[in-house]
Amino acid sequence: MFERLAEKYGNIVGVICLVIAALLWGGEFVVAKDVFGVIPPNWTNVIRIFFATLISIVLWRKQFKEATLRDWKRGAVCGILFGLAYALQSIGLDMIDAGLSAFISSAYIIMVPFMVWFVSKIRPSAKVFISAVVGIAGVCIMSVSGLFSGQISIGPGELLSIISAIGYGGAMVALDIYTEKTSAEFLTGSQFIFTLIIALIFAIILEQPPQMAELMDGVLMAEFLYLIILGTFMTQLRFTFGIKYATASQAGVIFPLESVSAAFFGWLFLHEQLQTVHIIGAVLLIAAIVISSVEFKKKDDVQIGG
Repeated sequence: MFERLAEKYGNIVGVICLVIAALLWGGEFVVAKDVFGVIPPNWTNVIRIFFATLISIVLWRKQFKEATLRDWKRGAVCGILFGLAYALQSIGLDMIDAGLSAFISSAYIIMVPFMVWFVSKIRPSAKVFISAVVGIAGVCIMSVSGLFSGQISIGPGELLSIISAIGYGGAMVALDIYTEKTSAEFLTGSQFIFTLIIALIFAIILEQPPQMAELMDGVLMAEFLYLIILGTFMTQLRFTFGIKYATASQAGVIFPLESVSAAFFGWLFLHEQLQTVHIIGAVLLIAAIVISSVEFKKKDDVQIGG
């Protein structure tokens, strides 16, 4: 469906997909944070990704039947990177505010050009290095306490969010490469499968399984419906298509919406407050993402997905 729309309307389809994904993902941070108060993070991921996997297999059974071994390998690469990032971010989210987690994790956008450099051997432009310096400053201000007192420390939640950003960056680079050769539907579905496996491993090793009585709460079931359908299945699908069809400049402006919406929803529903130092760091991170992604001189954008 998205391919037909993209052929008719161009990269505006990718833009719309990324905007919707960013807003839904922002809401996901808040809903997941609330669910973690009842169900441990990785068991929450197991439940939500299990049902998202079932939906994808049923809807895209044709793509799964036609998939080759090479397609499965590509899906495994994306899924393992995404799954590790997802697990670490979820554990970190359980320790820190939703908005703070979203902003720190968004640093993956700054890392992507350097990962592409490593893969393609093509040196990024000067603005990427400038954005890296600005982005690192933003992450440090948001994550590291005692910067101005000399007693420097970083909390485990912040550290896990930073590490998860590396995984998300790797998954994004892999998607950028593989969506040219493998259908976005299959990549999305296979990502769910491998992410589910990783979530299950983390859950069994680190957490106690939830009790059935806990899962029968009406509010909790409604929150899981959001996480499964909107926060997992629809966001990942739209993100994959958005990466394929949007331009780098457009994506760079859109991606910060995820963190901003997470902070807003966290303030609105969870009564979270970003400290002044966190706001300064957030502004630097957003500036770094825009600097890294937007072309200031060229008139023609380069698509993320080719």
